[in-house]
Amino acid sequence: MGEVSGSSISQVGDARNTSPGNSSAKPASSQVVAAFRKQLTTLQVQLAGVEKQIADLKSFSKGETPGANGMQLHKGYSTEPVDAQVRKLEEKRKSLAAQMDAEPGQLR
Repeated sequence: MGEVSGSSISQVGDARNTSPGNSSAKPASSQVVAAFRKQLTTLQVQLAGVEKQIADLKSFSKGETPGANGMQLHKGYSTEPVDAQVRKLEEKRKSLAAQMDAEPGQLR
């Protein structure tokens, strides 16, 4: 057999750049990871709130009372139709889910 360097075999890449620590994708710093996790937690809390509002509106539209006391004076009430409110909240839920999906997967 002959010498490899003079053969017609192609070599992909540079031998100097093949070490495992020399990757172009650098690991995220702990501060970046913490920031993404905090943002993801915030989005999850918002999503849970939206889902609760949707469930409350759907139960209200079925004629169920919103709570043990009936009207809750500390909350604002809307004159917008319930189905329109549900549609808006479902759009917001989709938006929040899309934002959560956009977060880097390894942080979940």
